[in-house]
Amino acid sequence: MQTPTCTGVRIRSTRDANVLFHAVALNILPMVVRRLDSDARMALCSGCVYVWEERCHGLPEGSEPGIERFTDGRSWGPSRARDDFLFYYEKCPSKTLTAGSSKAAKRQTMIKQTYSVYVNTPAGLRKWHLNAYYTQETVDQLITVDDIPSLRNLVVPDSYYICARASRSR
Repeated sequence: MQTPTCTGVRIRSTRDANVLFHAVALNILPMVVRRLDSDARMALCSGCVYVWEERCHGLPEGSEPGIERFTDGRSWGPSRARDDFLFYYEKCPSKTLTAGSSKAAKRQTMIKQTYSVYVNTPAGLRKWHLNAYYTQETVDQLITVDDIPSLRNLVVPDSYYICARASRSR
């Protein structure tokens, strides 16, 4: 099963996202290297954050590292831009059983927050993505990168991670 890059975390700003990208670049945190399987999709919950590299288009699967398209098995509404992030709201979450109850209850609506950057790697210029998931009900219970000892003092070099949205419009 593909595990998230980190769990129990919320992304407040592009600084937080860049700290996670840099932690992946330094091998402090793992990069997601393949699509989520059914077990990983079922385990996806509020606070899961995935950092993954986009595979160059047109190349055969397995010939180049990265993922062509990240899939989480959920249905999302249209994107809404806020700053350099895109936000997606889950459409009609399925019904699940709550713990200790035999009655079906509606699952909390998930929100997906995405951010993309260009980064110079030893293999050349690559596009990295961050997908962070949370619910409105749980976002304030999640920790931030400042609460993680191995990340709180991590210094991200200036201009190392270039926002993909900004570079397109400038």
